[in-house]
Amino acid sequence: MRTLRIQRVHRVRRHTEPVSASPISEYRTQTQVRPVVAPRRTVPAWLHIVAMIAVAVTVMSLLVRFAIHSMRGFRFDQRLMDSVTTSAGAWSSFMDVLSRVTDFSVAACLIGCVAIAVVQRRLAVAMGAIVLVAGANVTTQVLKYRVFEAVVGNNSLPSGHTTVGLSLALAFVLVAPPSWRQVVVPFAALSATFVGAGTVAGHWHRPADVAAGGMVCLGWAAVALAVVALFQSRVVVTQARRGLLLGALLGVVVAGVAFVAMGVRPSLGISDVPVATFTLTALGVMFAIVVGWVSIAMDRIVA
Repeated sequence: MRTLRIQRVHRVRRHTEPVSASPISEYRTQTQVRPVVAPRRTVPAWLHIVAMIAVAVTVMSLLVRFAIHSMRGFRFDQRLMDSVTTSAGAWSSFMDVLSRVTDFSVAACLIGCVAIAVVQRRLAVAMGAIVLVAGANVTTQVLKYRVFEAVVGNNSLPSGHTTVGLSLALAFVLVAPPSWRQVVVPFAALSATFVGAGTVAGHWHRPADVAAGGMVCLGWAAVALAVVALFQSRVVVTQARRGLLLGALLGVVVAGVAFVAMGVRPSLGISDVPVATFTLTALGVMFAIVVGWVSIAMDRIVA
């Protein structure tokens, strides 16, 4: 009996002892190749700045050549504006908003932007907001009244109201905390589109005037980003957020829906639908690209 018990104990021990891995399996485990995920390629920050300035200067030159130095272009631009009209209520609403764009309101909004940046101890960002708003609006006034001359009547290019609305919208995106940028972008695009396209719907400006104001803001946004990148002490640690361009497009679409609900419509009914649709869509795309592109660049440059 004792011999039988000893044999049983030996059998249990043999089954419970761990089986050592073979040298081949250990070698395969140690040398197993793990898949390497390639880093996401992004456009360098400086390239954003250079491209913005190049696009702004090029498009502005084309607008000047086509819209105010060419009689055919001037008439076409006038036709685009005339294709859009508003109801009495919508016109009153546009005039109420546009009439509030004064030197005092611009200064108050700029002070608010600077205060937001200072509270966050982002002095370079505050400096960038000042450069953006002041530079864009002074440039527009100089170009409109001192540099450009139209072939017919008084020159109205670039649009001052568009420059005010878009530059302030971009300034608010600039000073907003990085984690809030995705929330601020749609509202910035909405407000800028409402003011800029509203000047066309209210027959204050032709579409080329609005586009030129957008290019002024795009160029000065690039300069502001360069100033921030040069003087900021913080390091950009946040990853680039996706959906900024989509958020800008969403704000533009909301502005378009608001236009239709307010009573913006083609001037001559069905026959003017294609021209009016082209006019407002082109302006909306311009605002979406400017706000979205600048916001994407801010996400890579501004800490």
